[in-house]
Amino acid sequence: MSEVKKSLLAATGVVIAVVAAYGGALSRDKVDGIALKKGPHEVQEMVASRDDSEIPEGDYFYNLTLLLQREFVEPVNDEQKLASGAVRGMIASLGDPKSLYMDSKEFKVFLAERQGRYEGIGAELELVMPGKPGKDAQAAIEPTDGDPEIAVGAPRIPKLTVTAVTPGGPADKAGVKVGDTVTSVDGHWVVSGDLLQKFRLAEKNFIAKKIDASQLNAIRKDIHAKTERALLPLRAWDRLSEGASGPIQVVWDRAGVSHETELQKASSSMNSFAAQGDHIVLPFTSGTAEQLKRAISGKSSVTLDLRNNVLGDFNSMKSCLSVLAPKGEYGRIFSVHSPRGVPLTVKTGNSTPPGITLLVDNTTRGSAEIFALALSSHHLAKLSGSEMGGDHSVEQIVELPDGSGYTLRTGIYKPIVLATAGLVKKKAGA
Repeated sequence: MSEVKKSLLAATGVVIAVVAAYGGALSRDKVDGIALKKGPHEVQEMVASRDDSEIPEGDYFYNLTLLLQREFVEPVNDEQKLASGAVRGMIASLGDPKSLYMDSKEFKVFLAERQGRYEGIGAELELVMPGKPGKDAQAAIEPTDGDPEIAVGAPRIPKLTVTAVTPGGPADKAGVKVGDTVTSVDGHWVVSGDLLQKFRLAEKNFIAKKIDASQLNAIRKDIHAKTERALLPLRAWDRLSEGASGPIQVVWDRAGVSHETELQKASSSMNSFAAQGDHIVLPFTSGTAEQLKRAISGKSSVTLDLRNNVLGDFNSMKSCLSVLAPKGEYGRIFSVHSPRGVPLTVKTGNSTPPGITLLVDNTTRGSAEIFALALSSHHLAKLSGSEMGGDHSVEQIVELPDGSGYTLRTGIYKPIVLATAGLVKKKAGA
């Protein structure tokens, strides 16, 4: 067999290995479907429609629960566990890194982080698809950048990315920066599409005789070794975000350069609401609207600090917007269900708001970024700082009875004056 054929066969094995490392592990967190043979009980209980009349979804899942309780080899006593499992599978099937199911432990950590209380390495970590923000300036959820021929067919695997670092926390002390991506945790490769992209480029160069078979095989062996100790991004998030003590080895990628660090887990905190003179640190959590109203009373101008603000609650943000802005429409939220957009409105508002300066940077994301664009697009606030994070996602957070929960992305925000969306692309205040 020629060297070309041998190497191309090896290439097939590499592609299968990487996809299997991701897809095989993902299948443990995802329900792909149920196939049942027609037995004496299943026929009447498992069909979704009968005689052209649909069965309500609630009845369908209820009947499925009865079937599992009756037919499974062991007793099924925890119906809530079955319900949570169904939710987990449905959320996972969306394939959206902004829509995530979390078990009770993960969800508890997530809720604490929303209040600015961190464990683990003291950093906000998000699953981000590789690519650049699109025209909507939403989070990077586009196909992988690079050679389009190489990218075709590549698995779209999110990268575990740092979006904020708690001041004085373990990650901050170790020099971790916003934008760093996690490539390894305690010697386990964090699954991504990068290696497959690298191999496909090498394969292309091999066919073009730019590299030889030994170089191609070296990359293949590296990938094989890494897939033997693979870790899904969400499992890596668990290891980095849970626990307040103990060491952890992490390898980060920063602009293509690897940085290896050993961090000591510890408790740390992000900014909470604080007002000192005209300067106000404004997180979007429950109760901040009332605090903001008191803090601006009697002031002709204020500076609102929206940096390190990545987990703001959307409803709390709307309440704060009403404290500062006159009544009116401040943009729209778009989804496939609302192609013309749902207005973001202030119903009563503040007819005489103070002069507002907003401090922003790439850690201003989500609800905080929506807040900044809503005010600045109406010339009610001046942006000061640097480019924001580019995430205009609106998310719903749901807690389930067993303590688990999930996030669900329900829309993308656009300012009412679309041209001003370019503010996020340039230095604020320029």
